[in-house]
Amino acid sequence: MERNLKIIFTSDMHGYFFPTDYFDSKLKATGLLHNSKRFNKDENTLVIDGGDTLQGSPFTYYCKMKNSPEKISEIMNECGYDIITMGNHDFNYGFSYFKNYLDNLNAFCVCENCVDENENKLFPHKIVTMKNGLKIGVVGCVTEFVRLWEKKQNLEGVRIKNVFESVKEAYLDLKDKVDITLCIYHGGFECDVNTGEIFETSGENVGGKICRELGFDILLTGHQHIKIEGKYFYGTYIVQNLFNALSFHEINVKNFGDKNEITSKIVLTEEVEFTNERFINSDYDDLVQEWLNSHVGTLEKEILVKDYLDMALNGSELADFINKIQIEFTGAQISCTSFANRISGFNKEVKIRDVLLTYPFPNTLVVFEFNGKQLKEILERAAEYFAIEDGKIIISQKFLKPKLEHYNHDYFLGIDYKISYDKPIGERISEMKVEGKPVLDDGVYTLCTNSFRANGSGGYLTYKQCKIIKTYTEEIFEIIIRYISNNGLNMF
Repeated sequence: MERNLKIIFTSDMHGYFFPTDYFDSKLKATGLLHNSKRFNKDENTLVIDGGDTLQGSPFTYYCKMKNSPEKISEIMNECGYDIITMGNHDFNYGFSYFKNYLDNLNAFCVCENCVDENENKLFPHKIVTMKNGLKIGVVGCVTEFVRLWEKKQNLEGVRIKNVFESVKEAYLDLKDKVDITLCIYHGGFECDVNTGEIFETSGENVGGKICRELGFDILLTGHQHIKIEGKYFYGTYIVQNLFNALSFHEINVKNFGDKNEITSKIVLTEEVEFTNERFINSDYDDLVQEWLNSHVGTLEKEILVKDYLDMALNGSELADFINKIQIEFTGAQISCTSFANRISGFNKEVKIRDVLLTYPFPNTLVVFEFNGKQLKEILERAAEYFAIEDGKIIISQKFLKPKLEHYNHDYFLGIDYKISYDKPIGERISEMKVEGKPVLDDGVYTLCTNSFRANGSGGYLTYKQCKIIKTYTEEIFEIIIRYISNNGLNMF
């Protein structure tokens, strides 16, 4: 007997629900509410999200500012979600904020490796029985690197365990009880899904290991923001969506009792017919747009964005601007900052929109004490951003594939140094000076950075060896706004 299951899968939406990219107020053919017109849910359909929902857009920042995660729940309910898992960014505003979101959500959450302090699973695997009788064993999990990236206070009462071991235990419990085994993993692949070649061993992504060593019928992945159209990988059917609601997957399963036939299609945003219709919560989004257009201050000149390679090679006035603010705020000798993969820069008349789209990260500031040797180590890590190809300096592929990671290249202010691009990694930095004096291996220096980097994220593991002098609770976005508002024309 043939029984069918349809899965609608989204992931890594980062709060892009409405038909806008927030770089202006114009409606565009984008966002979850635009895409959801193609979901076509019936009684044998599961609508599933793979996490990173609560943070990333001006809308989600406004919801956080107003402590209104239920506004996001309303949108997810309107779109008919049945099951979600957690993404690493869903912890950014604290676990209690996520729970408030979940309390107002019609969907249930599965996240096998999220436990309380007594090792009790908070969101265990479940068996879902469809109208046609199909039994689906559903397991969720989030990259265990949450432990590295997230501030401790945001994980209060929560522990994130090893992904593979957690998922394995759930799979073994389910496999003989259901018709279809399904894993929703907020993580990606440590290997090439075409060749199987391993390119990452950190443990951040273990999708390949799950496919190789377990027997799930379907693995829904995220986190890497890579478009993976449906295919079999070591016998498991895999997919992955683009970020910011730029795509979704429709997966169709034909079950014949002892076997499944699985096909899928990825639907890109621009493939969905666009209308100017009003959406749920549109009045709330109007408030967001009004807030984004609020005037912050006036600058003497605009500070615009250049090509990423140009900024990294020749310096960035925008990075210097942010670093100057961070130094004045903290009193540190040195500051570093990084850029998101897409940023706006500042016009002379600065709006909240400009600041939030230039610094979208929910980070705070941390001041460290470094010695000279440690300073060199973090500069060397930043210098890995560059590579030589045919005699030309380019951005290293490690920062471009499998996931775009411009945000893992840091810009520094308060330290001068020479970089030799043609030298081996780890040997590129020389002639370091702070306050005009050569940096000494045993010298003592202060450096401020953001809370994400402070945990060693992005390969900057030296931070984990250094002494923390001071931490701040205000978000960098807010510090920038206040600084521009107070100083404006006097900033240059």
